[in-house]
Amino acid sequence: MAPQIPPMPTPPTPDAGAGAHGSQPIYSRADDLAFFTVALRAQVVADVAGLTHAASGMRHYLGNSGDDFTISPDEAMSDVPRLKAYADKVVTDAVRPIATDPANHNRTVTFTSPDWDDFSVGQAESNDWYLAMASVEICATGVVTTKPAEGGGDPHIAMDYQIHLFDKYNWDGGKHVYILNIKLTDERLGALHTAGLAKEFLQFGTSTTKHYEGTLPSAGSLDLPSTDVGREGSRTDPGR
Repeated sequence: MAPQIPPMPTPPTPDAGAGAHGSQPIYSRADDLAFFTVALRAQVVADVAGLTHAASGMRHYLGNSGDDFTISPDEAMSDVPRLKAYADKVVTDAVRPIATDPANHNRTVTFTSPDWDDFSVGQAESNDWYLAMASVEICATGVVTTKPAEGGGDPHIAMDYQIHLFDKYNWDGGKHVYILNIKLTDERLGALHTAGLAKEFLQFGTSTTKHYEGTLPSAGSLDLPSTDVGREGSRTDPGR
């Protein structure tokens, strides 16, 4: 039986966030109740403005369940080319030690990138994903078959792999953002969690299975298959 792609490995321990949920005294929550209405309006405005992932995350946060939330690595890598390039590097770095080891030649071997790597989305490259997750942890898993090149050149590989993302959705820094003309500070948004009006959550995502077949260069990263995804019918489809 052929080896299967390993599942997402155990994510790293997230940071502490804004504090314990509902830890504020009741008497100090009046301003948070007022700001909750502002945040509700901001997520509606974000959705209308095409910031669909930011709006979805905010809506889940304000839903106050704390349930795990699914994010799409395919959409994130399509919208943020630098994230896709970083994922290519993560895969390449995981595969290269396997493919260059003669003991693995003509065998199919599973791989998991050794660590979760931190990646930060710049606001200028995607305001939507900056608001949805800002910094995110990334890793890769897959299966690879290596055939040595004749004459000692670069080995030939065939692999199937997946990209995994992990993030804790919280507001614990000294930053602020604007959604159109609505100012949202980390402190005010985080206070909704400690007031018990919203709840931090973990968000995860696994990409579709991707296939690559070709040579593995001795230096640099592979240019792996595109992660373009359809947007038909969504708010990010210009023809919608």
